Order: sequence, then structure tokens, then C-alpha cells
Amino acid sequence: MWMLAKANGYALDAGGSRFDAVVCDGDRVVAVGTEADLRLQFGARLERVCDVDGATVLPGFIDSHLHVAALGEQAVRLDVSGVHSAAELLDRVAARAAKAAPGTWILGGGWDDNRFAVPGLPTLDELDRAAGGRPLLLTRVCHHAYLANRAAFAAAGLGDQPADPPDGRYGRDAAGRLNGLVYENASRPLLRAVPARSPAEWRAVVKAGMQRALSHGITAVHTDDVRSLGSFQAVWETYWGLIHEDGVRLRVHELVDWHALDEYRSVLSALPGPDAWLDRGAAKLFSDGALGGRTAWLSAPYTDDAATSGTPMYSPDELAQRVAKAHANGFGAAIHAIGDAAVDVALRAMAASPRAVQRDRLIHAEIVRPDLVERMRGLGEQLAVDVQPRFTVSDFPWIVDRIGPERARLACAWQTLRGAGLHLAGGSDAPIEPVAPLLGVHAAVFRRLPGADHPGYEMQEALDVVAALRLFTQDAAYAAGREHEQGVVAPGFLADFTVVDGDVVADPERLASARVLYTIVGGEVASAAEGAAGAAGAAG
Repeated sequence: MWMLAKANGYALDAGGSRFDAVVCDGDRVVAVGTEADLRLQFGARLERVCDVDGATVLPGFIDSHLHVAALGEQAVRLDVSGVHSAAELLDRVAARAAKAAPGTWILGGGWDDNRFAVPGLPTLDELDRAAGGRPLLLTRVCHHAYLANRAAFAAAGLGDQPADPPDGRYGRDAAGRLNGLVYENASRPLLRAVPARSPAEWRAVVKAGMQRALSHGITAVHTDDVRSLGSFQAVWETYWGLIHEDGVRLRVHELVDWHALDEYRSVLSALPGPDAWLDRGAAKLFSDGALGGRTAWLSAPYTDDAATSGTPMYSPDELAQRVAKAHANGFGAAIHAIGDAAVDVALRAMAASPRAVQRDRLIHAEIVRPDLVERMRGLGEQLAVDVQPRFTVSDFPWIVDRIGPERARLACAWQTLRGAGLHLAGGSDAPIEPVAPLLGVHAAVFRRLPGADHPGYEMQEALDVVAALRLFTQDAAYAAGREHEQGVVAPGFLADFTVVDGDVVADPERLASARVLYTIVGGEVASAAEGAAGAAGAAG
């Protein structure tokens, strides 16, 4: 047995319990209380003590929606997330191209034209010149739109006038010629044309993503990586090796891309696990795109572009058939739905199908009409709603111009959804948003960027700090059906803890500056901040 001592502890249970010590036996909590009482109770049975010297101890953070492989890719791709104009974006592409061998793909991402100080995107000719003849593919921050050049279109075999697929489109100028923009699944030929990484390269990329999550206090992730690595088997074997061979101590709940369901059934018997470290989640589906590229599906046209209401990924009947197939195979359906029309058809598909053993998940639910809230309630315990609090500070204030003030008041309505009794779970959607849960909690509480000089956007929808922390702990555990062993510091629960250097509960303003000292998973320190190694050694 071992003890975590000198803690400023918040159990985040229903009773609001506090503690200054926890006793664990291996990977499970045995007792929670005061250090004096627990030392009397367990005495000589304690083999080691982790003294955290008054730091705040919380249940281990769980990110209910992110993309670990894509997070790892940030370390190797061109980062254009901080650019403020088309000219700055082109300069970064040109600088990367100058160091790249001829014919090498230039891959990057993070651009957000809504944040450009000078409006406008590069032209196709400008993209060609900056890349110096090399294929170029830059993913927008939302991962629902792209910029590509002629060399990339040629490598993908698309030609000068490719037909738009039903679930995406190619941007065109006034004369109907390609302008470099690519929306939604029109990107598939381009993504297929990118040279594939080897299994060893993907393993290194995924490991980088896992370690980055751990460094921010995340003990468990609900991730979606099949579209990155190409198959469910590749994903599973990569994580299994990293966890059980390399010793990366992060719990992984892997959603299964709907297109991989048949593959999953065919390879399941040959794969190891699942276990407490790696298990499979619901079947991932998309109902629409994103607001930034005007592909989120709305029930009425965009305010700033009356020619479109967004891009549905499937007809209502087709989405219902896909949900029914997922349910019939024992999977819940995890449906990406941002606009109110997308949420509408997703809820209809869930309600029309016999319920699965797993919970269904509505991912994002960013714009939800009042009538949809009632229908969500009607699904009861079947439904968990994955919300991303950082969307509040990323999408405001420009979202008001995009969809108008009336619909903007329905956006990121976390308090309304929570007040209706719905089960919310907190995710980052990293790498689209920062992976740090503390920043997600800050956004849920203050609904503004740290340091911003305004009171926050639509503050009637703000959460108190305890409710916001629960999004990333017990509520996220609920979404994966693991609420009886994760998300609370209590006897019988997993010994997963996040230790931070400030009392972020008593003083929520510290959320933006607090430092994660230790990430403890399964009773062992999985990540320690610089300078915190002494106590880490005591725990490990």
C-alpha cells in the first residue's frame, strides 16, 4: 500500500468531500480522509508516501473528445495556427519549402481565417509559388476545411475540374476554377495521396500525443484515430504496444470509425485486450461539419451567407441506417453534430433504433434549439453529450456575424443543457483546441480568454468551477460507462489523480496559470513537472 499525503484534496463526489490523504493498494483507492486517521488505520502497511506539500489533488482528468494521433502530428507538421494574414501564412509555407526536398509534401495546419487581422485567403497561384512546386495541404483549425495547391490536386488525380462529392465540395472562383479550398470529405483523395507513415513512425507520433496529454494532467482519453492510422487494427496494436510494452501510462478509450465496424468484427479475435488501459468506444459518425467553414448544418441559412445552410454528411434515412447498424453490433453511436439541423437528425436516428448496450454520444451539440433539448432529455440515460468549453472563446465573437444574435444565444449553452438534466462530458477536441483541461474548465467558468477585459460571452450559460471540473472527471467517465470506477476520489475507484500547484477550486482565476505537478495513473506517476521529481519518486 502507499499513501498520497499533505494534499489539498477535492473528491468531486456528490457530497463535496475534502481530504488531505489517500491510501491506495496498487491501482485502486482503499481509503480517503485525514492523514492522521489513515496513518493510525494503516500504519506499517504503508510501503511508501507521496508528499505533495499542500498541492491541490483532483480526480484524474479525462478528456472525453480529442484526437491523440493528430495531437502528436503537431510536433512534425508545419504549424500555422498563429498566423494573422494570408501573407504570413505564405511566408511560413515558403520557409518550410526552402528546407524541403523537391517533391516532398508540405503538410501543416491550424490556420483560422476568422482570426486574420487582414481578411482573405491566399490564391491558388500564391499557394503554388510559396510551395515551390511541392504538394501542399494545410488543414484548417476545425479540420473540416483545407488549403491545397495544384501539385497536391495533381498528386491526388483530381485534375482541374473535379466533381464535388455528395459530402463535401471544392472551392471555386467566380469563373468556376479551383481556388485551393477543400471542404469536408472532398479532402479524401488528397489525404490518400499523402505518403503513408510507417507503423514505427505512427507509433512515435501517437506516443508524442499521449505524452503531451499526460503532461497536462490527463489520465484518460476518449480518442478517435482510425482515420489517421488507416485501420482499427493499426490503432489498437499501436496503443497496446505503447501502453504494455513502452509503459506509457495513459488510459485510452478508442472510438471506432463507423467505416471500420466490419474490420473490427473481423480482427477482434486476433487482438489483445481490452483491459483497464485500452478499451473500445462507440461508433463514430458525422452529421455535419463546422461553423468556421460554414459546413455546420443549420435549419436556416447562415446570416453572413444566405446561399448555404451547411453540409449534411448523410441524408436522415442514411444516418438512421448507420446508427441502426452500430446498435445492432453492440456499439453506441457517437455522432458529430454542431448545427441545430445536424443535432435534429442525429437525435432522430438515435431514437429510431433499438438501444445499444453502450451509451450514444452527441459530440459538440454547439447550437441546440429548445425543442431539441427536450428531445435530448427523452433519450434519458442512453445519451451523453460531449461538449467543448473552449469553443466558447474560440467561436465568439465572430459566431454572431456568422449565424446572427438570436442563434448565437443558443450556442455553447452548457448551463441550459446541464439544467435540463442532461449528462455532459468535457473534451478539448485537441488539436483543434488546446489539450489542457484547466483551460477548458476556465472557459466553462469565465466564457472568455484568460486575461480578456470583458465579462464573458453569454454568461447565463457559465458553469461554476465544481460543475466545470466534473465535466473533465466523473461526467467524462459516465460517457464511457465507467462512472463507477473513474472520475471521483473514493474507495474502490482507480488511483488516478491530477495534482496542480494552486487551489483552482477556491480561486478559479488560477485555472489559467496553475501548473500540473503530477499526473498519477494506476497508482504510478505517469508525468511530473520539472522540479517535482522528489515527490514523484516517492509515489512511483
